[in-house]
Amino acid sequence: MGLVLVLWTLGLGTVVAADEAESLRLSKPALIQGLDGNWTIEADVQVTLNSVLIDALKRGVPLVFVAEFDIFKKRWYWFDEKLLSQHRPVRLAYHAITQQYRITHGDQISTFPTLDEALAAALHLKQWTLAPTQGELSLSDRIGEIKKTPDAYELRLRMRLDSSQLPKPLQVNALTNRDWNLSSDWVRPRLVMAPAPTPGPSQ
Repeated sequence: MGLVLVLWTLGLGTVVAADEAESLRLSKPALIQGLDGNWTIEADVQVTLNSVLIDALKRGVPLVFVAEFDIFKKRWYWFDEKLLSQHRPVRLAYHAITQQYRITHGDQISTFPTLDEALAAALHLKQWTLAPTQGELSLSDRIGEIKKTPDAYELRLRMRLDSSQLPKPLQVNALTNRDWNLSSDWVRPRLVMAPAPTPGPSQ
């Protein structure tokens, strides 16, 4: 039996369905500029874990999910130029003694009593703040250029199970077994610019 988990923008809904093929889907992706000038990624996520992944997790195999965001500048005469590539890994593990699921993201560790809650936290794509870029243009300036000529750039976002983080024997198995190849399609986030500041009262 597979497990289907749906995350909505303003809440969490969980549906359990039998005999579902594994899947990972992103919808409503957005690249949002905050009032502080920072840029964040948001998207709704729907995931279905097959019985192989659930069983492996219960047997102590951690699963690492990674969100990936890229910006390319299109070039007709050569390969597209990669301007930005950032990723956000999250580790999901199960501890049989405590019967708790543990989520590790950087230095942050959280525990949850159910797989539903743990997946909701692991795959939560809300307010993923992009790191500032190094180079001639700031991230805001770069995105300003993209807004002017959107067809000249490719923005893409996806989430996947990182099979390279599995134990070595399972990495080999993942090469030929689709049960371990869980990934969303690439989607293009829409740009959401910060509202213009409201002018103060005239003196």
